[in-house]
Amino acid sequence: MISRVRSSVKRLAPLGWKRAGQPRGLLTPEERARITELQDLLIDRFVEHREATANGQEERVKTLEAEIDSLLREKEEVEKWAAVGSA
Repeated sequence: MISRVRSSVKRLAPLGWKRAGQPRGLLTPEERARITELQDLLIDRFVEHREATANGQEERVKTLEAEIDSLLREKEEVEKWAAVGSA
């Protein structure tokens, strides 16, 4: 499962910048606000995940991985609907 989270980290890295193929201008103000909120939550969860991993807290690591996956799915849904709405 850790490899999934590591791949999620790679997907998270460019979040602050304009993504290729999807200009940020196509998002509504509400969508942009939610994306920003989700990014902040993801950063917090990744930091917590790193700390839990370093401390050997396996159950906490699993819980955080599930939270990270859920947040990433929600973020992708917001972006997907924004892209569909602009087509």
